[in-house]
Amino acid sequence: LRFKVPDSHDVHKEDLCAILKHLGYVLVEEENAQQIASSVCDCATMEYLEFMEFMARYAAYERGQIKSKFDEFDEDGNGVMDFEEVIKYVTHLGYTPLRSSIREAMNLVDLNGDGTLQFEEVVLLMQLYRHSEGFSRREVRTFTQTFALIVDETAVENPAVADSLTVPASKLGEVMTSFFGHAFVDTAIELTEELHDRACGFAKDSGPPLGLDFVEVLTWARRMREKEFESYRQAFAEADLDGGGSIDREELKVLCIKLGFTLNSEAIDEMIDTAKSRGDWQEELDDGSMDGSMDYDAFVHFMQVLNEKDGFTAKELQEIQKTFEKFDKDGSGDIDCIELSDIMHYFGHRTAIEQVMVLLTRMNFSNSGSLDFREFVRFMRMHREGELRFVRETFVRHKGLDDKLDGERALDALADLAAGDPSGVVEKSPEGLARQAAVVSAIDVESIPFEAPVDVAAFIELAGVVRNMRMNELRKRAGFTGAEVSNFQSMFNKIDTASHGFLDGEQVGRLVTDLGFNLRTAEDQNKLVDQLNEARAAAAECGTAAGFKVDFWVVVQLLRGIYRRDDKQTMDKVTRAAEQSRFKAQEVADFQGIFMDWYERDHSIFSDPQTPASERSDPKEADEVTALSKTSLLRLLRSVGLKVESRDRERLNNKISE
Repeated sequence: LRFKVPDSHDVHKEDLCAILKHLGYVLVEEENAQQIASSVCDCATMEYLEFMEFMARYAAYERGQIKSKFDEFDEDGNGVMDFEEVIKYVTHLGYTPLRSSIREAMNLVDLNGDGTLQFEEVVLLMQLYRHSEGFSRREVRTFTQTFALIVDETAVENPAVADSLTVPASKLGEVMTSFFGHAFVDTAIELTEELHDRACGFAKDSGPPLGLDFVEVLTWARRMREKEFESYRQAFAEADLDGGGSIDREELKVLCIKLGFTLNSEAIDEMIDTAKSRGDWQEELDDGSMDGSMDYDAFVHFMQVLNEKDGFTAKELQEIQKTFEKFDKDGSGDIDCIELSDIMHYFGHRTAIEQVMVLLTRMNFSNSGSLDFREFVRFMRMHREGELRFVRETFVRHKGLDDKLDGERALDALADLAAGDPSGVVEKSPEGLARQAAVVSAIDVESIPFEAPVDVAAFIELAGVVRNMRMNELRKRAGFTGAEVSNFQSMFNKIDTASHGFLDGEQVGRLVTDLGFNLRTAEDQNKLVDQLNEARAAAAECGTAAGFKVDFWVVVQLLRGIYRRDDKQTMDKVTRAAEQSRFKAQEVADFQGIFMDWYERDHSIFSDPQTPASERSDPKEADEVTALSKTSLLRLLRSVGLKVESRDRERLNNKISE
């Protein structure tokens, strides 16, 4: 059906090679296929019975080709292929075999169990590879589960296809990313676009007429696997500086950093152990130890484990799972924008909801508008690498000539870490500097024990201690700036006339009302009670709660919850605007990124005294919310290719004023 000529039962001869490859044939040559087709009929198309005759003749032809190749790769001419000869043979067919997968396949088709393959067993091997596309049984099981999950999601989205057991072509990239990991998301997108381009008679963005069944998706997965292995081959060649065909642990560490993973010894050991359980590994030395090196085959297994776990140990993944479940408050199995904003505040970041929307879009490879656990793990990896990058830069900035830190240099470096943002971004605005000063004053780096001199590995361990101290302080402040906390404190003290250090229910209501939040209805008041209970729990987690009393730090957590409600309203506005303008989700996300770029540029112009006055926007034009000045809005529109005439500017001003 995929290749059938519309409104007929025929197929074009020119599509025969594509059909053969689609069916899993690997020794396909256009000239030979067309000669066989011409022997069946002279027309440009084939009817069903003619096509079946062609397939029978081609199968006989392929068997002859297999025999010819068998004789060619049976180097010692003994009528059987040993393990090494099978590897060369399978490689010639276009597969990239791993030793473990070849051994598994040989065990299945080696009928007499002698460790070699006769010709008939090689034919069985070809059938096996055609059926599994070269994947191992474990991988096929995992891929089956991934495919079934996407099928179920598709059935929920479109009940009309619930019984088809297929996925839309547009979801091919999602299937590939779920199986191979987010490190290969760009390759998955390329394959999806190629599939769209090859859809006969349909526009690029509409997909082929039929969904993709499991066999078709597995065929595309082999294409993905070859691209995956090619990337590993290039990386391995870069690390194997002496060309000896193996890399040691230090070379592996350096290579992992280049690929975006900073791993400690514990993580490397754990991933090597997992990789060993999946495939052949270098033999032990006479003393029972390992020399720590790995060849390309072992390296591939290691990289597959690395991408599956995103560089985290099993213990770290358990902690990430706990964080995910902690903030997945609606139990949906996904982290939405509001929940991701909560996580950013939990990590100590002061991040506007608009910035979180951009961040979510960059990490949400399935374009679902939320992060599943695999995407969240990737987000945590990006966060971790940002931290470690800042730690390494700080170490380099303070180290001595011996590439180490003495006692005084170490304290200075730790103080810099305490002042820096957890993501590696140093605050530059007056509000940010004020918040840094408040946080640094609460962190006593001199209380952290260490032995000088400190090398980079030890400094990374010390940085973890500073990070935890800093995050605890920032969590206590619930992501608010020092100026905001000071303002809240003043309002708290004004209402706490007796200086008890805590407020009763009526006083809490007054404070919230003074901040501009309405509590007119019984529903509003009940919500406040619920939020107050959540605030007590959050303050207790930070170690600042005073039992059931509402002290100042409970109020701070309460206000974060109330501002969270405002973030939800902002999200609802964006959703309504997107529906009214009929923009696609990806278009809205792209525009959100452009908007935030101009917002940051706008505010950097406000704060930079070196900027000529003629180029500055009026800061009074920008609200306290994340908004652009009119001048920057006009520049933004021009930057995306829109020409704004005088009459357009007048209409724009009127629209803004509404």
